[in-house]
Amino acid sequence: MTRAEAVGDIEHSILAASKIMVNILAESLIHEGHENVTVAQFRILDMIYNGTDTPTEIAKMLDVSPPAITVLLEKLEGKGFLTRLTNTDDRRRVALILTPDGIDLVENVNDYRAKYLQKVLKKMGRDRATQLQESLAAFNLGYSKLKSKTVDSFAGRDIKRLDSRQKAAKQ
Repeated sequence: MTRAEAVGDIEHSILAASKIMVNILAESLIHEGHENVTVAQFRILDMIYNGTDTPTEIAKMLDVSPPAITVLLEKLEGKGFLTRLTNTDDRRRVALILTPDGIDLVENVNDYRAKYLQKVLKKMGRDRATQLQESLAAFNLGYSKLKSKTVDSFAGRDIKRLDSRQKAAKQ
């Protein structure tokens, strides 16, 4: 059995969708004038924006070594997007804080992405978009269980916005 045969249709569909999402992110970074920020670097900034504030947590969530995260954090700090603060009581503990430029980058790129996705969803139609929303909620839950984290850890503010919109729609 070949590798392609071992992966089912649903996995291929998810892989195709993830490639499209990466394209949208890359396009958004370029559109907002941040072509010098990689997708991996943006993901780290977005995680910090959503409340993950230590290098150790980021390394665990991305399943990479702490030294690999340190290299990325140094680059982001050099670009002026974050600050690393060492705990005065325990110098091994470092807190990550986005600078105003880092916050602007995350918010502007995510706003552009959201507008782009609205256009895609409009092309899908309301019924299909609703089906997709339900399926993505299940997918997000499955992923968070796999990582033993809440979905909030990965997309905190995005999930909170979604929850508030769903509550408002039910009223």
